[in-house]
Amino acid sequence: MGWDEEAATWDDHPAVQAYAQAAYASLVDHLEAHGTALAGRRVLDFGCGSGLLTVAMAAEASQVVGLDVSGPMIEVLQSKSVDNVRGVVGGIADHDLGSFDLITCSSVCAFVDDYPSTVKALVERLVPGGWLLQWDWELDPQADEPYGLTREAVSDALLAAELIDVAVRTGFEVPFEGMTMAPILGVGRAPA
Repeated sequence: MGWDEEAATWDDHPAVQAYAQAAYASLVDHLEAHGTALAGRRVLDFGCGSGLLTVAMAAEASQVVGLDVSGPMIEVLQSKSVDNVRGVVGGIADHDLGSFDLITCSSVCAFVDDYPSTVKALVERLVPGGWLLQWDWELDPQADEPYGLTREAVSDALLAAELIDVAVRTGFEVPFEGMTMAPILGVGRAPA
């Protein structure tokens, strides 16, 4: 089943809800630790899916653009009718979306065809001093079906895109159904 087919029921999954809530909390913590907040910021949620994180950020941000390649996912986002949220179908190179104070990527970068180039394209849309935060599953090469990104690959891509204050760490840890969700968080800031 693909993302389009998952769209109608995506928000119903307790794991999806828990992940979005934890990502939002880790975002707020990160911004507060660096003396800033979402209030008044223009945000791009790249690979926004159905928009659980998008809508959470919209409660404080001035505007959030949710960008996703899945039309049905964007339809679910738009059905939430949040005034300061704009849903856009396509990839980062498909639209002139302007610049952003903050770009988030939640569990999406491991799916893109060219991760380093995608990061560079995203960083080009950051205002000076703007932050990029990315949560993704960490690659387990021993898994039956290896999936995700290594911490080194995330760090290398953020540094190659000329971000500063780059850090890669566990983004959050949320117990769920006998397991712990613990994606990695890659962060970096555009030079001022």
